[in-house]
Amino acid sequence: SATSGKLATLFFACDQTNGLHTRTFPIVADGKEHTYSLDMLASTEWRGRIIAIGLRPTDARGARAQIRWVRIGAEPQGAPELQIRVFALEDATPRAQVPTQLFAIVRNNGGEPVRHVRALLRLPSGVEILSRPHPIATLAFGEEVELRWRLVARRPLKGEAMVTVTAENAEPVTAKTSLHFPPRATIRKSPYVPKPMPVRGKYEVGVYYFPGWKSWSQWRPILPFPERKPVLGWYREGDSEVADWHIKWAVEHGITFFAYDWYWVKGARMLEHALHDGYLKARYRSLLKFCLLWANHNPPNTSSLEDCIAVTRFWIERYFRLPEYFTVDGKPVVIIFSPQRLTEDMGSDGVRKAFEAMRRECVNHGLKGVYLVACVWNAAQALRAAQEGYDALSAYNWPTLGMKPNEQWSPFEVLADAYRRHYERLVGESPIPLLVPISGGWDSRPWHGESAIVRYGRTPQNFRRHLQDAKGFLDKYVPKGKALPIALIEAWNEWGEGSYIEPHAEFGFGYLDAIREVFTDAPRTHRDLAPVDVGLGPYEVVRFSPDKTAWEFEREAEGWESGMQLVDVRVQDGCLTGRTTGSDPAFLGPPVQIRASQWHFVLIRLRLTKLPNAPKSLSNGAKDTGQLFWQTVTIPESEATSVRFEVCIDGQWHEYRLPVHENKRWRGVITRLRLDPCTQPNVLVEVDY
Repeated sequence: SATSGKLATLFFACDQTNGLHTRTFPIVADGKEHTYSLDMLASTEWRGRIIAIGLRPTDARGARAQIRWVRIGAEPQGAPELQIRVFALEDATPRAQVPTQLFAIVRNNGGEPVRHVRALLRLPSGVEILSRPHPIATLAFGEEVELRWRLVARRPLKGEAMVTVTAENAEPVTAKTSLHFPPRATIRKSPYVPKPMPVRGKYEVGVYYFPGWKSWSQWRPILPFPERKPVLGWYREGDSEVADWHIKWAVEHGITFFAYDWYWVKGARMLEHALHDGYLKARYRSLLKFCLLWANHNPPNTSSLEDCIAVTRFWIERYFRLPEYFTVDGKPVVIIFSPQRLTEDMGSDGVRKAFEAMRRECVNHGLKGVYLVACVWNAAQALRAAQEGYDALSAYNWPTLGMKPNEQWSPFEVLADAYRRHYERLVGESPIPLLVPISGGWDSRPWHGESAIVRYGRTPQNFRRHLQDAKGFLDKYVPKGKALPIALIEAWNEWGEGSYIEPHAEFGFGYLDAIREVFTDAPRTHRDLAPVDVGLGPYEVVRFSPDKTAWEFEREAEGWESGMQLVDVRVQDGCLTGRTTGSDPAFLGPPVQIRASQWHFVLIRLRLTKLPNAPKSLSNGAKDTGQLFWQTVTIPESEATSVRFEVCIDGQWHEYRLPVHENKRWRGVITRLRLDPCTQPNVLVEVDY
């Protein structure tokens, strides 16, 4: 029990890694006793022999805390304990007289199952319930369920909703959420996204754009974080109308270009929908420039002089000649996410020669060259980047700056201050200028679960101070030639990493307003429109039931999709098919809620066929390796949460029976599957079930 505070921290040391490791977890500081079952298999350092353990019961000074017991075991322990993880409106822009949904995510944190779960909802006068959720029979440890109410506010109002969740064998729990239903907009309905009204200042302001939001499988991990829900909803990325809303909001707040995360591995590309189907088909694209961040976190030995020339030719053919492409000194800008990947494959001399060849290729096609920016962490990397021929330095993010060793949770203010000091450090030692990176925050719990790094306390106010630090740095160092007249923010929509400025439920347009105030001279007073205000939308993806444990692919993909290095993914003749383009192809499954204890095997019927342009070393009938990954409520996807199995590339059907229950991390509630069918490029993959 604890009387105040938000977080507790478990400390431990083991005989296989150096130092003291931590596991931070949220607590309920109500002065009552609660049991916290921590699945330590989510911590990669929990291995070998544990030789020391400690507990900080609360992060609040002056709190009174009491520990009843600490136990280490193979199974979760303690009586059933309900937790309301989330209680919020589903809609990021609710309006009076427009039906919406209120939802709660309820979990059992206790070791024993909880039985007969019911919910009682209390609403302010003027809000009518249109439908209610059914009672839940049982919840095992770590299992969670969504309870949904459809409702409508008959008039504009502000108030509070309260839900009480009860069970036969657990203490009731209560949660509250604020409700605000403003009146519907009085402006006239629009047939399309209203025309943007751009503003800007003396500096270019760019924002990284992560193209990872095309399906419900990708959005589902964000659902337990309703404060992150975009104003556009769980949108269909790659829709040109969605892109025009993004363009409108960006340029009306001083943003001048998007830097799209872009993927290429020896000619294989992925996640192009946001750029190709969204931005490049958008009506207002001429108002916002774009460039590429080559997200080259590629496998070893995939970078070469020939590949650098090939990718440059592709850029020239598809992007560099477009009038919207962002340039510096007349040269198209490309940001390299992982310079060390190029160095490891080619050596510094090889990188320098490759860059010379890339620039020659551009000049030979009538361009002035290519402006290459290296993402770096420290001065040593900055010096190497200068030697290899980069034009400037920057970063995608520095999420752990200012954190103590093994620290897991740290305030955003500390991060922003550490960024300011890091700017000074880099320009003091680098012979090439800095393209100033800015952090939109970091809280990667949707991706990394309970082992995530969290920079908490981010608000539009302290983000504004971070922007002011960056602008002050530019004012000081741009005249000296030590910084480019450009700021670059991570990110527009890194919802899973917790770095986002796109309008969302918690702070609306607050982060964009901060950019407008700091980087432009435009009036602070302006009107931000959402689709609901002009009678447009919704743009939401199709959802799939999380209750399935079998997928037959008779007519549709049933939520399965290409994760990486797979193209031409579709359903054909009752099979999910695709062609591999690299050594790490993967199908991603839809969100699920599978009790691991009830299912001991996964059955896969698979046919792998060598294609004519497959590697010469790949003979017909060759043996290869497939791999099934999973993630749970508490454990993120990793090599440790997987089963490898031998596959045969012979054009014949085979059923593979995977004993997933033999892996001790097949436990709790499985929330997603991923299938890597083989490790070879140019193989036709067909999954029957």
